Amino acid sequence: MIGKKLAHYEITSKIGKGGMGEVYRAKDTKLGRDVAIKVLPEEFAFDPNRVARLQREAKLLAALNHPNIAAIYGLEDSDGTHFLVMELIEGDTLSDRIKKGPIPVEEALKLAIQITEALEAAHEKGVIHRDLKPANIKVTPEGKVKVLDFGLAKAFAGDETDVNLTDSPTLSDVATRQGIILGTAAYMSPEQARGKSVDKRADIWAFGVALYEMLAGKALFAGEDITSTLARVLEREPDFSTLPENLHPRIRFLLERCLKKEVRDRYGTIGDARVDIQEVLADPNGLFALPDTSLKTHEGNRTSLFRVAVTVIMTAAIVGAMVWKLRTPSPPEIVSFRYELPAGQKLTYSLFMPLVAVSPDGKRFVYNTTDGLYSRSMDEMDARLIAGTANQNIGDFFFSPDGKWLAYHAEGKLKKIAVGGGIPQVLCNIPNFVEGSWYDPDTIVFSTNTSSGNNISGEILKISTDGGDPQLLLEGDGLAVYPQMLPGGRSVLYTKVQMGGTPITSQVMVRSFESEESKPLIAGYVARYLRTGHLVYTVGNDIMSVGGHILYAVSFDPETLEATGDPVPLVENIRGPFGIHYAVSNSGTLVYLTATTGSVLTDDRDLVWVDREGNEERLGPDPDQYDGVRISPDGAKVALTVANINTADVWIWDVNRRNMSRLTRSEAFDQYPVWAPDGGKILFSSDRETNRLSGIFWKASDGAGETEKFYSLKGKSLFPMCWPEKGNFLIVGETESNPLNANIGILSTEEDGALEPLLHGKYDEIGPRISPDGKWMAYQSDESGRYEIYMCPFPEVTGRRYKVSTEGGISPLWAPDGKKLYYRSGDATMEVELETAPTLNPLTPRILFKGAYYTRDIDEYEAVVTPWDISRPDGRRFLMLKPLDQSVAESPKSLTDEESPQRIEVVVNWFEELKARVPVNK
Repeated sequence: MIGKKLAHYEITSKIGKGGMGEVYRAKDTKLGRDVAIKVLPEEFAFDPNRVARLQREAKLLAALNHPNIAAIYGLEDSDGTHFLVMELIEGDTLSDRIKKGPIPVEEALKLAIQITEALEAAHEKGVIHRDLKPANIKVTPEGKVKVLDFGLAKAFAGDETDVNLTDSPTLSDVATRQGIILGTAAYMSPEQARGKSVDKRADIWAFGVALYEMLAGKALFAGEDITSTLARVLEREPDFSTLPENLHPRIRFLLERCLKKEVRDRYGTIGDARVDIQEVLADPNGLFALPDTSLKTHEGNRTSLFRVAVTVIMTAAIVGAMVWKLRTPSPPEIVSFRYELPAGQKLTYSLFMPLVAVSPDGKRFVYNTTDGLYSRSMDEMDARLIAGTANQNIGDFFFSPDGKWLAYHAEGKLKKIAVGGGIPQVLCNIPNFVEGSWYDPDTIVFSTNTSSGNNISGEILKISTDGGDPQLLLEGDGLAVYPQMLPGGRSVLYTKVQMGGTPITSQVMVRSFESEESKPLIAGYVARYLRTGHLVYTVGNDIMSVGGHILYAVSFDPETLEATGDPVPLVENIRGPFGIHYAVSNSGTLVYLTATTGSVLTDDRDLVWVDREGNEERLGPDPDQYDGVRISPDGAKVALTVANINTADVWIWDVNRRNMSRLTRSEAFDQYPVWAPDGGKILFSSDRETNRLSGIFWKASDGAGETEKFYSLKGKSLFPMCWPEKGNFLIVGETESNPLNANIGILSTEEDGALEPLLHGKYDEIGPRISPDGKWMAYQSDESGRYEIYMCPFPEVTGRRYKVSTEGGISPLWAPDGKKLYYRSGDATMEVELETAPTLNPLTPRILFKGAYYTRDIDEYEAVVTPWDISRPDGRRFLMLKPLDQSVAESPKSLTDEESPQRIEVVVNWFEELKARVPVNK
């Protein structure tokens, strides 16, 4: 079979062989991934009933979506050869591990929990394994369990009653029918061995056998042949003397329950076994029983009486201490652990938005990745993607008081979604959202920001959790961020940031709605009031540092609004500017990220070429705060924005000379350049003259002469989007704050030209690009509830529109020949071929390549999405912006892996430390 091709699968090597067929490693040439191919026995090709049964069962098994169950991708047929396509799992089987000897108790129990979770998920779907054994369980190099061949025992069932139990699994017509034996002898439950009907408790028996072998390092019921093995299963009781000495009694009890020969005496569900293992792992006394300290007496020995007396006295003292301990409960134990993100998950890059949140009861935390929000329950091994949050470029997010909902900001809107996933509900359109918190079941408070030159300010508002118009709570106090309503709702806690000077400073503030006065509490940022009577907040030598921020606590009275006592440092090296990446639950669970002390976060990005296969090549300049890249018509230069916290300017990179030159120089925000068709001028947006709103300016691309204003309009921000080669007009993005809306206009480039509406509606229309032949316009709109890519005729945009994207999309780009359209969707770059005859027909989008490249969200004054461009004139590669922690660049400004961790620190019962170290002043 090696080298043979089955359909579009190339066989590369053999993995193993069993009663269900031979297993090979293969290359999926369509999707470019490695898979496992299980070639079925030849008799399947001549038994249509068996093939039909297998097809039905394969569909059921393919629906098992669990991280500890190896996935089935499909059942295929190639020239009469029937084969299953399955997930390829790297690593050793549990059988291979056991052959090396007993597995350490803690490791064995952690592996066992994953097995129970796989069984539990399958049993809930009505699927029984029927052939669970160490050979069908793989352990990846990262320690993740994958259960193989789940449910295939039933799927492979045939008509034979004369079976060979040395094969695994044996075949039968109906797996649960009496008189038919199915499974592998050494792991069969007694009812299986007798040919009786079976249910999920047969899997519980097999799990018990597997756990025993993990701990003992040897087989439990192995005999010289099949007959003797079955006899031992039916007649012999397990020998527990070979288990580790002083094993925790609860594990011994668990094994006894799993291995009860009477079905009704076993655990009713595998979840009961999972709970027992979890409690043993959490036992503060450890995984082993205390040694036996009883005294042996010897008749005729006088000292034995003294020993007995001492024993009685000591027993009385111990009993008394136990009674006292029962009367005085011990404080909960502080437990800390580190959650490593699974391979393939990547925390998103967020400058001022928290990357973690924890539920009020402390039983769940959520984190933000490039794929969407992931939720991880404390009693589960792995996190799960919250359905409905993918491909949305999520900013801030936070739990409802009951822990059942999440509010989050994405696509210029505040939304809420059930923690279990679903369809997001839009609460309001608020593009300049910063950060918020959920005060009570009916109210969310949040902050916003606006900017003009060096002046950045903000407001605090509240909104009903049913949606509607936000109501103002606080304005006119600089940049007010990170708000939290205090108990009673009579005051709000927030951080006031002064952005204009160097260094940036901040102050924890409180605002009383009764006195209508704000007062400073303490120098710091990202403050939270806790129900213990404490105020926690972060402090660092440099606000913009990646790491080095310290979490402090001080006693705080929400009635008098006074902080008393000396602040006490509790947690070092909180990650993120302002030390923002931490969260504390009402129950006392602390979740946070860490980073290397002193690393300065500058929001730098690298400029990289990416070809159609996803291969990267650096453009050349050192990483910086790049945005708004545009390639010149001849492909020889790149205009781009270089920003910092207070200003932005347009720069030009000469591709051939490998030189960067500055085009604009002001204290305003000059950004988002667009080339004139002949390359002689560059237009850009700037707020230098229009009091917070942006107008359009231009300057010669060689830097000669002065910057001139091209066009501005009172009450709107305008952004040049594209200057088509065929035409004397400019396509412009427009935003206005009342109502919050983004539209597309057309502006004549002739003298005294006026701005005319092109697409003006109640939805946002953003990122317009005109096709090379000038006949079509592509843009993004949120009319469906999320941003998708659309096409319409141009300039008569009222004609038929075409929805191009299928799973969300932003920032369209045309191929230079006009035959393809590209756009971004999450971390994927999508390609759409366009049929033009007899009419326009966008074909199905396909993924061109994936990568965590920078994509800009919309805010109130910036209806632009220009974070990438396509090479000219060939269109063979794309110029992308790549955040430094993703970058291939070797730069002294790059963040190391340690500085950009893919792990989350969790401390349960952290309030015990807080209360002990920071007494509350009454």
